[in-house]
Amino acid sequence: MKIFPIILILPYCFLQGGGLIRGQVIDGNNQLPLSQANISVVNTEMGTTTDENGEFLIEISDGGYYSILVTYIGYEPKVSTDIWVRPNANDFQQIILYPSVIEMDNVVVTQNYFEKNSLHNYSSITFKNDQIRRAPGAGSEVTRILNSLPSVASVGENRQDIMVRGGGPNENGFLIDNIYIPNISHFSQPDGRSNGPVGLINTELVENLDFYSNGFSAEYGNKLSSYGDITYREGSKNSFEGSIGIGLGGAGGVFEGPVNDEITFLSSFRMSYLDILSDAINAGGLPSYNDYQGKINYKPNQYHSFTFLGIFGNSIYERNKNDATSANEDSYGAVKNNQSTLGINHRYVWNKKAYSNNSISFSDQISKIEFFDVLSDSFLNGINDNYFTSHLRNVNYISLSNKLNIVSGFEMHNRDLTYDFKLNDILIVDDVVFKNLCLFFNLKSMLTENLAISMGARLENSDFENMFNMSPRVNIDYSLPRQMGNIILNSGSYYQNPPEKYLTLETEQKLRSVNARQSSISYEKLFTESTKFSISAYEKQYSNAPMIDDEFDRSFSPAFLMDRNITFNNIISNGTAKSTGVEMLIEKKRAENFYGHIGGSLFNSTYMDYAGVERNRDSNYKYLFNAVGGYRPNDKWEISFRWSLFGGKPYTEIDVDKSLITDGAIYFTEEYNEGRTPVYHNLFLRYEYRKIYQKYNMIGYIELWNAYNRKNIETYSWSSSAKKIIETTYFSFIPVGGFEIEF
Repeated sequence: MKIFPIILILPYCFLQGGGLIRGQVIDGNNQLPLSQANISVVNTEMGTTTDENGEFLIEISDGGYYSILVTYIGYEPKVSTDIWVRPNANDFQQIILYPSVIEMDNVVVTQNYFEKNSLHNYSSITFKNDQIRRAPGAGSEVTRILNSLPSVASVGENRQDIMVRGGGPNENGFLIDNIYIPNISHFSQPDGRSNGPVGLINTELVENLDFYSNGFSAEYGNKLSSYGDITYREGSKNSFEGSIGIGLGGAGGVFEGPVNDEITFLSSFRMSYLDILSDAINAGGLPSYNDYQGKINYKPNQYHSFTFLGIFGNSIYERNKNDATSANEDSYGAVKNNQSTLGINHRYVWNKKAYSNNSISFSDQISKIEFFDVLSDSFLNGINDNYFTSHLRNVNYISLSNKLNIVSGFEMHNRDLTYDFKLNDILIVDDVVFKNLCLFFNLKSMLTENLAISMGARLENSDFENMFNMSPRVNIDYSLPRQMGNIILNSGSYYQNPPEKYLTLETEQKLRSVNARQSSISYEKLFTESTKFSISAYEKQYSNAPMIDDEFDRSFSPAFLMDRNITFNNIISNGTAKSTGVEMLIEKKRAENFYGHIGGSLFNSTYMDYAGVERNRDSNYKYLFNAVGGYRPNDKWEISFRWSLFGGKPYTEIDVDKSLITDGAIYFTEEYNEGRTPVYHNLFLRYEYRKIYQKYNMIGYIELWNAYNRKNIETYSWSSSAKKIIETTYFSFIPVGGFEIEF
């Protein structure tokens, strides 16, 4: 059993204090402030109204967690929950209200902890900052939060990959403040996969995450499975604030404040000590990272606002010869990654009926890989990748009425890839530049009080295939009578570029964009204002996927080339795949002391190989189940848990006899992905304690990862030095802890 020492500091003398609830209420259709909106603190007699700038401030005598109810005549009411009030820190609440699509006379306003507006949103799961921060077993990582959803499968705790509805890890896109982010993980690969346990996104900066897995509207594109729309919060408008902390894998700080009345800043830095944890988490080497992120908001008036975003990160995963030898590995070396994104977004309010977001960003991803043979120290292989991306994005929001609006815009995406691959004495150098251009529109209408429809399309052109792809999408939301719930029908077509490395290869025919057609039917029922049930059935059909030409040498692995980036010549766009499944989710928001969700899915994800044989995709676990819950009896402490269960991961078994003869791994390729690792299950426990002081606030926590020390196997591999099959396991039982001080 590997034990990591607990890092936990809990001071004990304190002085309790209150604080402020501060925020702004704006119109969702035009982003203009709403004055004289009513703000009331739930279960208290405290309240206020917004000023001419839509801003409000409420003094709270006792610190703790509060909820506020925001109402405005002619607008749908909204409840903002889990607002943590404490001295010397003010989490600014931006409340967005939409005009009501139904008559509000004689309607009793009730709390609703689930944000629902069929006119403005596809079905999504929303996570707030505090949910992300305190989630058990998440390590304050965005991807681990998403891995608790029934639509999302995980590679494991050692990696940041996510697979949505049977799709691959490169099929998921992310935006931050309307700025495109090519990759959200350290130790990343440019095609979207990750080789490490740490994400690039600092969740201390996240205000809101909307995650779309049940289809997404035409304003999101070039991805097949999901989209995450992240909003970073603005820096404090009133005073300089900051925090420093230490937790699983790293230490860092956040600093924010006003520059003047028009400019605020938000910044962070993080540095790792993963080298200490590498053995405990079975990282397989010596991983380390650091990152720096910053956001500047400039708002000269209510019609113009500018966001400047910078994200910089680097990481290194190093496996020395001694560690490789002791683990019966055949190679050692290092993987280095550097990535950066600079972007600016301009929000322009046209008038009371429309506004637009316009962004331009530049991203650079550099990776260098070198590996050597353990026995001979000879060079095995090396890769130098340099991806430079520029992205221009325009989105226009036009409200024709309370029941009808239009979203339209365009995107331009340029990608420059320099790719050097060296295998022994063979050097391959490639350079390719390709461009994407797309136009999109989406019309959203409330046809009746019970029926909403969203329909649109993207028209996309990629210069590597010299053709236009049309991707229509429709979402129908029908509210059943007598509050019996909602039926949601969704259908759409989605296109994505094949992995860029395939575009550097010599092929007899031009590769095409991969297509996925997805249809689903869902039912949602709100049992109480804080409890919701949903169930969904879906089917997803892939076409034009890259695959090895069936006339080529079939001695190669018949892998699905959207799951594994394997470089071959003679790649064609004839691959097909299919995913079907049923998902269920019960969510309980923290209206009382308890909160959590229970969700699971049954699914099947397969593809056709070059011989016409149906094979399991890498993410075909068959079933997933997650139970997440927490109990917060007061504002000082909280306990929570997460239990996960999923089926075995497909893998290809190794032919031991032939491997011994050839002194290398020989696989039963005719039985590709037919083996399965044992069933995975794991328990995470978390205890959090909070204290409020006169001049600072403190949060301390301790977590038990893999609480009952389950031996979960990630994969099997062949060791030439040990001449046997070896197991790679996820981490064993680890107690970890951390603390954060706000000032």
